[in-house]
Amino acid sequence: MIKGIYAAFSALQSAWQFQDVVANNISNANTVGYKRETVLHQAFRDVLLSYSSGSPIAPFASRGKDVLGQIGTGMFVAGLGTDFAPGELTLSANHLDFALERAFFAIQSPDGQVFYTRDGRFNRDANGDLITSHGYHVLDVNGQPVNVPTEDVKVGADGTITNDGDLVGQIATLVFGAGELTRAGESYFASAATGRQINGQLHQGFLEGSNTQLTDELTSMMSAQRTFQANQTILARLDETLNQAAGDLGQLRRE
Repeated sequence: MIKGIYAAFSALQSAWQFQDVVANNISNANTVGYKRETVLHQAFRDVLLSYSSGSPIAPFASRGKDVLGQIGTGMFVAGLGTDFAPGELTLSANHLDFALERAFFAIQSPDGQVFYTRDGRFNRDANGDLITSHGYHVLDVNGQPVNVPTEDVKVGADGTITNDGDLVGQIATLVFGAGELTRAGESYFASAATGRQINGQLHQGFLEGSNTQLTDELTSMMSAQRTFQANQTILARLDETLNQAAGDLGQLRRE
């Protein structure tokens, strides 16, 4: 029974964490370049059920035991993952908006940290540097801030920037291996790796939407809520049974 309580509690905790992740995905359904989070569930090791099968068997001092089966001790959230599937591309009115097919932009925060994102909402600052909507510098293939002389520049699919036919620079569009990116914000990622430049990924005048599918997320939310409610009921019933058992044992002792 104690194992049952533990299993029900672990299921409650897992469902609660899962709801938090799904709720965050839903809240970012309209966030440019957002990649939905996923939950990695894992089961605790099963426990063998056995019973004593009679008198001790010589030369063993303990009774023999027959295995009845196994009982699970619940699930837990082993970690969070990221679904990097592409979102839908939509046409933008801003000439300095960009979308990528599967690569990432490299951006640098004011304190020098480098992040990676698919949020391509860019603008020019007072110095003509290309910056994100948060004011971070967009980096070129050499790891330097991209400077554009005007908003009317042309940017090719490989990230090369031209102005009146003159080459101005090339925006870094990087790809990473599995597990090399870790979430550092709603649309930002960090990595110890430098990434690999890949060409033919950029679309000027487009933005990539979130890859969150509201229908799927709402279905997952309902499933998580039902799981939570079911295990909450199980936990309450087991608690009542334990209380009753403790009371009965106390009466037997008095008798």
